Amino acid sequence: MKTPYSYNTIADFLLSQPLTVDVEVDDEAAGCFPLKCIELDATVLYVGMRDFARLTLDLSPTEILIYLNMFLVWMRDSLAAEGFCVVERFLDSSIVLLFSKKFGSKEPFFDALRAARWMGEHDELRFLPEMGIASGRVAAGFAGTPKEFTGSVFGRPLLLAAACARMRPQEEAMASCITFPEAEWRSRSFDELFPPLEFDHPEHGHVRQPTTWKLGETRSVDFPSLGRIDLRDVGNFVHWPPKITAKEKAQEWFAQIKSKGFYKPGV
Repeated sequence: MKTPYSYNTIADFLLSQPLTVDVEVDDEAAGCFPLKCIELDATVLYVGMRDFARLTLDLSPTEILIYLNMFLVWMRDSLAAEGFCVVERFLDSSIVLLFSKKFGSKEPFFDALRAARWMGEHDELRFLPEMGIASGRVAAGFAGTPKEFTGSVFGRPLLLAAACARMRPQEEAMASCITFPEAEWRSRSFDELFPPLEFDHPEHGHVRQPTTWKLGETRSVDFPSLGRIDLRDVGNFVHWPPKITAKEKAQEWFAQIKSKGFYKPGV
């Protein structure tokens, strides 16, 4: 259900709120351009498509488009019950989800972690996304050319979340991993954020299963341009036994499209 805080995209948010900056800049070298943005405190969840460059080389152009759209639809399901974030396409290999009290979230970091957890627990096509979280001051603003302006997010949290996503430990046993600065964790309760799974079984009654996630120890990492930062990781150690991977499914869909005559390469 939509609320007064619900926005689908950055542009939705910018068009419905008073702006922090709303001016036109006339630079003698660069020229004239509008500057419209809102500064806010937010948590960024960066979700990257793993091995996107390799997939692009292995698959045909249409197959990689199919793969990307399957990834986006899968992510949409992870946010079906999440009313406190907005979504931004960030290039073609990652998605940025923004959580903020301005969107109605009481605990942005918790909501971001919950969305990432869903992806880690429901990856039946083995997308194996790279997931990083960081919080702080960001600017949501319009950028573009006179032909088109689009809403986007700028600031250190975006850079840090993307860097965290790429800095996951090289742990083969992990099925999925969420990485964030140690400062985000503070004194939070792991049991509160990753509670045991409880459900009613038709034969065994109420069942309580321990969480499949584990909190890693603090580790210090050198980031280019950011310096040395202490990180924490939460890893899921239960692997999906996939019947078919997203890559294989993209190839199957493309073969079916061609067999039915919907692919016209000469056009």
